[in-house]
Amino acid sequence: MIILQTPWTALNLSAAAAAIIQAQRTITDDGPVLALLPQADGGTADAVPEKTLTDALGAFAKKHNLYLGASAYVKTGDGTRTVGFVIAPDGQVLARNAKVLPDIVEGFTDTAADTFVPATLGIARTPLGQIGVLCGEDILAPHVVRTLVMRGAEIILNPSRERSDDLLDIRLMSRKARAYENMAYVALASATTVTIDGATVTLPNVSALHAGYGLPIAVKGPESYLKAKTDIEDLRRRRASPRLNFPAIVRMNFYADSYKKAAAPARTSPITRKDWIVEARARVAATTKPVRKDAQNSYGVLLAQHVVHQPAKPDDLVPLRQKNIDDALDLVRSYGARSSDLKLVVFPEFFLTGPVSPLGARLGHIADKIGVTFPGREMDQLAAFAQDYKCYVAGGVFEYDPEWPNRFFNTAFIYDDNGKLIHKYRKIHCGDTMGFLPVTTPGSIYDQYVARYGAEYLFPVVDTPIGRLGTVICFDNNFPETHRALAQNGAEVIIHPTSEPHGTHRGGWDAARRLRGFENTAYVLSCGHGGEYFLQGRAAPSARARGYSKIVNFDGSLQGEADTAGQVPLAGTIDLNALRAARADIQANVMLWDEPLVYAADYAASPRGLPNNIWASDPMGNPYAGGAEIKKVIDGYMREGIFVRATTGTYNPAASRAAE
Repeated sequence: MIILQTPWTALNLSAAAAAIIQAQRTITDDGPVLALLPQADGGTADAVPEKTLTDALGAFAKKHNLYLGASAYVKTGDGTRTVGFVIAPDGQVLARNAKVLPDIVEGFTDTAADTFVPATLGIARTPLGQIGVLCGEDILAPHVVRTLVMRGAEIILNPSRERSDDLLDIRLMSRKARAYENMAYVALASATTVTIDGATVTLPNVSALHAGYGLPIAVKGPESYLKAKTDIEDLRRRRASPRLNFPAIVRMNFYADSYKKAAAPARTSPITRKDWIVEARARVAATTKPVRKDAQNSYGVLLAQHVVHQPAKPDDLVPLRQKNIDDALDLVRSYGARSSDLKLVVFPEFFLTGPVSPLGARLGHIADKIGVTFPGREMDQLAAFAQDYKCYVAGGVFEYDPEWPNRFFNTAFIYDDNGKLIHKYRKIHCGDTMGFLPVTTPGSIYDQYVARYGAEYLFPVVDTPIGRLGTVICFDNNFPETHRALAQNGAEVIIHPTSEPHGTHRGGWDAARRLRGFENTAYVLSCGHGGEYFLQGRAAPSARARGYSKIVNFDGSLQGEADTAGQVPLAGTIDLNALRAARADIQANVMLWDEPLVYAADYAASPRGLPNNIWASDPMGNPYAGGAEIKKVIDGYMREGIFVRATTGTYNPAASRAAE
């Protein structure tokens, strides 16, 4: 692939041609290559008719025998809009995708555009891979990216115009996260300069290719182009495996009903820059709730990264829970829990039991030993601690609910500073999908679950004096849909008890974590499981307990990190006034520009990801064993052409990890 940083226009492609010619001289492979141009030079006043643009790009692609991606301001029947294209070596347009989000980085261009319907998200099916194009900030819209992938995209071209500001780093990180959570290549092209109204300014050098793992292939300065290789066969082998296959695992149908309700009718007239801003401010006003009279707008938080006593057999589960709760509370007390500033303590996932997957893949017969109850001996102690120390207490536990015999849930909880249980969330995306952790999720028993509790129980948010709090757990981190559901329900602080393994995918996981904060303008408090005490008394990091707890600010920046495993109290600060100011900033709050009309139908298509109700019966079994259900989804994707089968070899996780 050739990624250009060279400025160009439909009327002057000479500099781009010179760069392409030099790049092609260094390529030894036969046949066409894929080239990506940045967003075309100039402002909306420099827009050309769409046919003028496609004729110029078509002639360019034909002359240089390449597949070409690009975007530009074009004049259409609706006014001026940004449109992206994929062009074939014969000059034909293979895909045309109009921009969904406004030009946020540019300060909202003076342009007119409609809300774009799903049909605009086309895919070019080429010998080099299945190629989609998303213009500029559209890469920040997780549901739009997911929809493009569900239409077959393997390589996502992102022609852009990036500018330096306080959000540049997290926008760049968004490309890595999108590649990771969609198992796709994401290529960013941004020019080195832009000329508008006769004035030329220098832009940051940020063009790069992301594969979802490892470091990006990126420019080092104002080069004319970047040459980078894609291995589409490797990608296809990865997609044929259930391992970390997020496009196959995501429970898209789980979210479909709410997206369908939120999808507004298409606009019937163009919308101008002024109208964009008026509409955005109206959205801010509509979603802004009064601040509570008892609000504590700035306060301290503590992530209690805990090392757990790990049971080796079922009979150890209940006795070790008391050791674990004693150690966890001692860690907080040692920090100084009676500080008047400390209002929220967060414990990791599994902090009372450790992961129970080593005990077997079918554990319904000991669900009552694995899971705690609310109320119950251990949880009552946490409630008493919260009341005694006058702080909110949150964390993640296995829960046994007698209403669901022979099942246990992975549950996040919050106690208020009076010791009252005010919140429970049961994990949506879990390791159950691979079959090694037979925990029940609401999606596995969806119809029964919603009939019993109502859909509002799926993504609960509690309004408290320390903000509107929601929770997610561990693997949920990799699915932007879950965090967005909480944010849409008002969550300002998203608490993330987690227990994460070491591995080569850590870069993608951490990029996704930070993006969850930015794309929802919410704090993310990610408290990790720091290690395991084995029966021999050894307290050492294991492959399953990485630690590295993190406090992520609402702009995606990292406030603090426990840069080790082990027992660590990580302290930070929540500033709700600053968060709410950012939510009122129409350039910082990308959630304002969500357009369910673009993606609602794709989420409702069946099947998309793991279907609901897979485990509605026989709680003593395990339908997910061996990743069987993910493999069914993958097979369905192959039949539909969403995934493409590799022509050689099969996915080898060990070899792939070594390559990474």
